[in-house]
Amino acid sequence: MHSFRFTTYLAPIALTIVANNFVYCATAKTESPQTEFLKAQLLALEFSKIQTPIVQFSKDTYPEVNLPEIISEQIIVQENQYLTIITLPADILFDSNKDTIRPDAEKMLRQVSQAINNHYPHTWLQILGHTDSKGSKDDNLKLSEQWVAAVQKWLSEKGGIDISLISKEGYGEAQPIAPNQKSDSSDNPAGRQRNRRIEIVIQKLVNHQV
Repeated sequence: MHSFRFTTYLAPIALTIVANNFVYCATAKTESPQTEFLKAQLLALEFSKIQTPIVQFSKDTYPEVNLPEIISEQIIVQENQYLTIITLPADILFDSNKDTIRPDAEKMLRQVSQAINNHYPHTWLQILGHTDSKGSKDDNLKLSEQWVAAVQKWLSEKGGIDISLISKEGYGEAQPIAPNQKSDSSDNPAGRQRNRRIEIVIQKLVNHQV
């Protein structure tokens, strides 16, 4: 249930715009507005099933901030009044194409869990996993799902965060923040490295302690 609510909270406004466009077009047709409105709702529902929500966190909308517990320069923290986003490069957490958290990465996750426990206790959060585009889409999606499951397990078992407050979603290669290839179609290792990441999104709007 937490996952559904949180995903709904992050769902793009574009879906609403599409639904509204369907409704607008319906009013110009000869069929009754009620019939066309129902059709619009069904079309919007089908559209939402096949579209991948775009979950990207612009630094204009979510400025970078400092949390005292997070001292690693490799971890980026962004925040506005609604969300806090903690981004960790996947390369510091996992070996290439592996889903086991590296022992030397635990100090990074310990910083993150301390920050969450100190500043956002009893608050819903979602772990988002992203890969680069090297390999097949199916393999990348599976790897991203394995990554987020590993981070969720660590945060709940070693980080002291209630697992019932943690949802997770793997996006594979679908949400790049940098080009995987250069303009001449050659490989872009720096871009691919940026795309391999874990984002921990904390919903600040409401404290969900029961």
